[in-house]
Amino acid sequence: MSLKSRIGQVAEETFSSIADDSPGKGPLERALQTTFGVVAPVYGAAAWTSRLLHEAGVLKRDRLPAIVLSVGNLTLGGTGKTPFCIWLARFLQQKGRVPAVLTRGYGRDEEDRLVLVHDGKKLRATVRQAGDEPVFLARRLESVPVAACSNRNRAGRALLQRFEIDTFVLDDGFQHVSLDRQGDIVLLDATKPLNSLKVFPRGTLREPLGALERAHLLVLTRCDDRAQTGQAVRFLKSRYPGVPIVRTRMDTTGVLRLRDGKALGAAALHDNALFVASAVGNPASVRLAVGRAGGRVVREIRLPDHALPTKKDVANWERARRRAGAAYIVVTDKDAVKLREMDGLPGSFVSLRISLGFVNAKDEALAQKVVMSRIRAGALRGYLK
Repeated sequence: MSLKSRIGQVAEETFSSIADDSPGKGPLERALQTTFGVVAPVYGAAAWTSRLLHEAGVLKRDRLPAIVLSVGNLTLGGTGKTPFCIWLARFLQQKGRVPAVLTRGYGRDEEDRLVLVHDGKKLRATVRQAGDEPVFLARRLESVPVAACSNRNRAGRALLQRFEIDTFVLDDGFQHVSLDRQGDIVLLDATKPLNSLKVFPRGTLREPLGALERAHLLVLTRCDDRAQTGQAVRFLKSRYPGVPIVRTRMDTTGVLRLRDGKALGAAALHDNALFVASAVGNPASVRLAVGRAGGRVVREIRLPDHALPTKKDVANWERARRRAGAAYIVVTDKDAVKLREMDGLPGSFVSLRISLGFVNAKDEALAQKVVMSRIRAGALRGYLK
């Protein structure tokens, strides 16, 4: 693991401990919780003020000559935005729209650099150039242009010069208030009790829960536990009665061997001892997915989100796998795009293919209805080329 990744790992572990309110904290952790609890309202007020100034026109808000649908979340860490972006882009194509994805490209050295990741026909960038999520999106969507840049307005205008796009999917856009949009879709993890979340740096909220009033659609992810999901739905309905809510889950749809791309099938993990390695925002979800596939986790490595594994990491993991008696080293499909660019990858590396699925057809139909209503509303307001 690189020094940068190690520092990131220590920072994430420290922050997770502070955000966790379970008993047994040491004096330092309790002191940090108190200090961060004082800072959190200031952070929340700053986020609220920034949004208010943009909406009031005091600060500039860019407008693209096309429909913009934002997919975001309210918390730090992974909630399933990337799988939902994939679902949304494919749905837009089915409806005859011409979508493109605008994303920041976290984890690369120059996030302000504009990179065309995919031109709708061919992958144009590496993970180091564009970041892991943009490359993952591009590989899964295949026929949808994807651009990475911290300035999403600049990226959108660059794509409009090259392609006949009528709808942008704004990845991780809920807090990107400098760009106007016609729809705000917000994802929430159903496994996290919503009523106990606190604002950063005391907790994982990027802004106060009241921000959900601005959403046009709330998407609950990881709805495997009916009791947890029901509690989350009741909480959201009581606080935001006018905002539609849909329930989704993350389905394991396949297992691929990374060295040659061979499909092994989800049953390949069943009853096997497994080594799990991840560099994602919610590593616990990876372990959960492996468990649902019937695998037994005997060793686990967690890197910071977006971290790039090194060849030394891969060699160390392979030795550890053998010592642990694990059949495979399991990674996410997002991490797989980084490992595929590495030469000499052992045959033990496999990736989970995760896709977003709705709890039932009624939930999916509601999501589709809201999306199309936001497109119609945007068209009436002149948000078309």
